[in-house]
Amino acid sequence: MTVGKPDRILRLFGRVRNYDWGSSTAIYDLLGEAPTGQPAAELWLGTHPGAPSEVETVGGLRPAVDVVGPLPFLLKVLAAEKALSLQVHPDAARARTGFDDEERCGVPRDATRRRYRDRNHKPELLVALTPFRALAGVRDPLRTLAVVRGLGHPPLAAAFTPLDANPSTGAATVLRTLLTMPAEQAHAFTSGLVEAAAALRPPVDPDVAAAADLVGRLAAAHPGDVGIAAALLLNDVALQPGEALFQPARLLHAYVHGVGIEIMATSDNVLRGGLTPKHIDVDELLDVLDPRPTPAPVLAPRTMLATAGLTVRTWDVPVDDFQLAEAICHRPADASPADASPAGGRTACDGHMPVTRPAVLLVTEGAIEVYGTGTDVIRLQRGQAAVVAPGSPASTQLGLAGVGRVFLASPG
Repeated sequence: MTVGKPDRILRLFGRVRNYDWGSSTAIYDLLGEAPTGQPAAELWLGTHPGAPSEVETVGGLRPAVDVVGPLPFLLKVLAAEKALSLQVHPDAARARTGFDDEERCGVPRDATRRRYRDRNHKPELLVALTPFRALAGVRDPLRTLAVVRGLGHPPLAAAFTPLDANPSTGAATVLRTLLTMPAEQAHAFTSGLVEAAAALRPPVDPDVAAAADLVGRLAAAHPGDVGIAAALLLNDVALQPGEALFQPARLLHAYVHGVGIEIMATSDNVLRGGLTPKHIDVDELLDVLDPRPTPAPVLAPRTMLATAGLTVRTWDVPVDDFQLAEAICHRPADASPADASPAGGRTACDGHMPVTRPAVLLVTEGAIEVYGTGTDVIRLQRGQAAVVAPGSPASTQLGLAGVGRVFLASPG
C-alpha cells in the first residue's frame, strides 16, 4: 500500500443535464429518484464549468474545483433515447490555433457560430451499460455503396458515387454535397430516403435492413435533417454491456441509443455535421475530418486484477487526460477473511484497487464501502459518487468492501 499523505474521500454530487435527446427514466432510476417528466440525458461528475459538481465537507457543500482543483476529465452517465448530432472533435493543436484565432477575431465564446470554445482536445471513451448503438468512423466504401443502392432511392446512390471514384477521400465529398444542399432540395431528398427505407420488405441484406432501421430512427428524432443520409457513411456499431467505443480526434461519430458511462477530456470543442439544429461550419468540419475508411474503434476490457472476490478491468486508450476502470465486488466483505485495512479492520473484496489521484468514483450497482490510506471511509450506494482528493504521492490503493460495481475515473 502506498505510504504518504492520507487519502481524503469525499462524497460528490453531480449535475443532471436535461437535453431533449435524453431518456425519461434511465438516469432517474440510477439516482433512485422519481422521473420529473424532463428527459435526463447526462449526469456530470467533475469540475467542468458548464455544470460543476459539489463535494460534501465538514463545512457543508463546496464546489469540487475548490477542493480537488480542476480535473482534466469529465465523467458522465449518458442516456440517449434519441440520436445525438454527427460530430468531430479537433486534435489538441487544431483546438489551440482555432481557439486563438477566434479570440483574435473577437467571436464571443457563447456565440452560436463559435467553433472552438477552449484550447483543449476532446477524446472520449464510452462504456456500454446496456446494449448501445453508435455510429463511428467511415465505413468501407464498397459496403456503404451496396447499402445505399439496396435502400432503393436513386438520388441517394447518386450522391454517394464519390465513394466509388475515390475511396480514401470520397466521404468528404459526399458530406459536402449533402450539407450544402439548398433547404428545399435537402428536404425532398431526405423525405424520399425515409419513404424508401420504410417501404423495404424482407428478405434484404442484413446491413441494408440495419440501415433502413437507422434511417427510420433518425427520421423520428430529426425529421427532414440531411444528416440522416450522412449517417449512412459510418460504421453502425452495436455495443454489448462492457464493450467500449473510443472517439479520437478527427473521427466522425454519433451516439444513437442506449445507456453508458462516458469519460472525456474537459472540453466543449465539437464540430457538427448533421442531426442537429445547431450551427454547422461545413468547411471547418471537412478540414478537421479524417475521411479515410476505418474500422469502428471498439475496445474490449482488459483485466487488471482478478481475485476470488474482486475483478478490476480497464479500457486502454492512447491519451493522458483520463483512464477509466471498473471494479466488480463479487461477494459480501464477511464471506471470507481478507486483508485488514487501516480503516479499522474492514475487509476488502479480496483485493485493492489501484488509483491515480484525483479520482472520481461512481457506483452503478449494489453498495460499496471505500477506504484508503487514512481514516476516511465512505459507503456508496447505487447512483452515488465520491472523489479521492489529490495527495502525495499521486498514486494510492483503495480498499473496497461490499457487493456491487463501481467505475473509477482518474488522470491517465
